[in-house]
Amino acid sequence: MLHTLALPFHKLKIPPGASFAGQTVLCTGSNTGVGREACRHALQLGASKVIMGVRTVSKGEEAKRDILASTTRTTAGKEDDATVEVWPLDMESFESVKSFARRLEQHVGAGGRLDVAILNAGMATGKWATTPDGWEKTLQVNNLSTALLSLKLVPLLERASANAQNRDCNPHLVIVASDIHLMLNYKTSFQERLAENVLQALNDKRGFEKGQAANPAERYAVSKLLDIYIAIEVARVAEAASPSTNTSQTKQVVVNYVTPGFCKSDLVSPARGEKAPLMLRIMQWLLARNVVEGSVAYIDAALKGPESHGKFLENQVIADPGPMVTGDEGIRTRQKLWGEIVEVLKKVDPELVV
Repeated sequence: MLHTLALPFHKLKIPPGASFAGQTVLCTGSNTGVGREACRHALQLGASKVIMGVRTVSKGEEAKRDILASTTRTTAGKEDDATVEVWPLDMESFESVKSFARRLEQHVGAGGRLDVAILNAGMATGKWATTPDGWEKTLQVNNLSTALLSLKLVPLLERASANAQNRDCNPHLVIVASDIHLMLNYKTSFQERLAENVLQALNDKRGFEKGQAANPAERYAVSKLLDIYIAIEVARVAEAASPSTNTSQTKQVVVNYVTPGFCKSDLVSPARGEKAPLMLRIMQWLLARNVVEGSVAYIDAALKGPESHGKFLENQVIADPGPMVTGDEGIRTRQKLWGEIVEVLKKVDPELVV
């Protein structure tokens, strides 16, 4: 709550105008809201290509037209040839994630650049529903598919850095977290962490509905805590890969995780027949950032130096993610969950390198 009340006092600063000059920036969940504005910022800051990963291509194409209409740039009196590509990506499907990663691999293999990946796609729901892969939707979209795509992206970002001539910065993988995880505590929250198998406990309908009845925000908060756990572990994977794969032409991927702060976004989707609680809507109207400002946090994270690797970014500075992350129990929970996530993903993609 204190973080939300303080938002009006933290104005985010847009980076310099050519910060992404010549770069290729990928953003998932980008047909609307904060992701859409991050794509707009990337083009305005010099990106030569933006790849929008979206669930519904027609909505992505509509967003693309809107972005391009507002970001016409000129160089030496001539219009830039910056491009925006819309690629299908359904985070409710492991096959869709793998197909998206294969397309990126082909792009990189053909000499294409991939400088920044912002994993923004996510959801919040108060209703129990499962994906075709058999997982509760929030758990798969926000966590399992995010982990899978992250692990596929790290080696591609590394390889693509060799395609960028005279590159003077590290490739970046930005995982969108939230400060809502700070509402959790050891005594009353996230009791599933005590189960023998945490993922299976989170995938239980009765447990889900009981938790939602007690606190409608808890499942989303837990999913964002898991995103932080995933980001920390993926950062370790990037570090481990670096000594053996990096050459003088490649650079280690900087993996960080960022909160945009409380934003006026459609995270609770009307398309699913849901409406955010009245109190939340009132708080959004009074205190929340607009999506344009919230997206600046993403852009800033994608430009932060190696000192941000494995770190939490809030209001454009490295911040303490709290005891559920840094405390002894949080560390044990993270390590246990990561082992379970890897076990699941290895079955989904036996070729996955972890």
